Amino acid sequence: MDKEIGKLHIVMVPWLATSHLLPFFELSKRLALKGLQISFFSTPSSIHRLPSIPKTLTPFLKFIPCSPSAINNENTADVHSEDNKVLLSQAYAALEHHLIAFLSNPSCHKPNWIIYDVQARSWAPALASRFSLNSALFAVFNAASIAFLDRVAIYDSPEKLATSSDLFPFPTTVALRRFEALQIGPILPKKKDQQGNELMLTRTFKEFEAKWINLLGENCIPVGFLPPSFEREEESETWMRICEWLDEQKEHSVIYVAFGSEVILTREQIDEIALGLEKSGLPFVWVLRMGLPPEGFQERIAGRGLVWIGWVPQARLLAHPTVGGFLTHGGWNSIVEGMVVGATMVVLPMQFEQGLTARHLVESGYAMEVVRNDEDGYFSGEEIARKLRMAMVEEEGEELRKNARKGKEIFGSEKLQEEYITELVKNLWQKRTMVCESV
Repeated sequence: MDKEIGKLHIVMVPWLATSHLLPFFELSKRLALKGLQISFFSTPSSIHRLPSIPKTLTPFLKFIPCSPSAINNENTADVHSEDNKVLLSQAYAALEHHLIAFLSNPSCHKPNWIIYDVQARSWAPALASRFSLNSALFAVFNAASIAFLDRVAIYDSPEKLATSSDLFPFPTTVALRRFEALQIGPILPKKKDQQGNELMLTRTFKEFEAKWINLLGENCIPVGFLPPSFEREEESETWMRICEWLDEQKEHSVIYVAFGSEVILTREQIDEIALGLEKSGLPFVWVLRMGLPPEGFQERIAGRGLVWIGWVPQARLLAHPTVGGFLTHGGWNSIVEGMVVGATMVVLPMQFEQGLTARHLVESGYAMEVVRNDEDGYFSGEEIARKLRMAMVEEEGEELRKNARKGKEIFGSEKLQEEYITELVKNLWQKRTMVCESV
């Protein structure tokens, strides 16, 4: 049976954003470790941004670079305007033509499955059907956010998007704030564009949100958190400098502060975050991808805080023994990285589904949320400081800290993650429409 399963060939088509590329990459690696053949389609720039793979996986995991003609934007990190967003969507749509050429080539090892991202929902299932392949949507978010957005897709008013009282068969606080609804409403897919019977893979655990997974139906298959792996022996100058500072701090005392690879903070937001960190009195590492802290801030927090401009190895930093808390935007990649190491989390949602994730985490006992104004999304430094102190040192946050520690035992379990991948491989084999031919 193992030899037969090893003949499975999977095509991966992730959206051109780091937050989507990385979970597709981790899923690909774990399937390749099982001996499956993986063809990973993306733009050259996006592939270049991915970590390297062990040499032992190179026979199983192949990257297929697809250069979109006359389009310079190949990843959301390259996008800085609405016009560029349109071009990026065009670049992703162009992958369909590369896939057609690949599938039409008789010398290519014919795949069994196309696993696609939500942005390919309009064309990937039809393409798979045309070539007699199975297809599955890999939704890289948690099940609660997926279930909420699936049910509100027919609504076009902020009022409807900002309530969940009549959407679910159980009480929940998972809903959008008004300012979030105004932001996300225009980009929600319409109900008529969705595939009713598609197989859906979700990046979650039943141990975390069983009722939400059940709500998505029998075609929903959880695949675990897929936390990123990192090689501990790899030492970069960035890591060495940050690690030197962290090593001087007390165990579990430091708050790691970061807002993902795509959020661009305004001057006002940076100033309020700085104020919150300063007023909290807690040690921290603040990673700013773009922008600078307020004038004089670094002098005032010298010795207690470290501000780093640019990229850091986030998963590795969160796993450092002196890091105990995480102030995050609530992107699912970041949340996963925090939960698997047992970090105490304070969520300040910034865009898209992040508000839903924040409410779900608070409801589940795994985070506190920084309150923002419902109308315009304003948040204050005082509120950030208050939530950080509650989460990290005050008695009111003890239950949260306890839940985080318990969660680490579940969500950080490699054994449990392996069981989910084994079950996924079994499903892919049993649900296949054809047996893959030998290379």
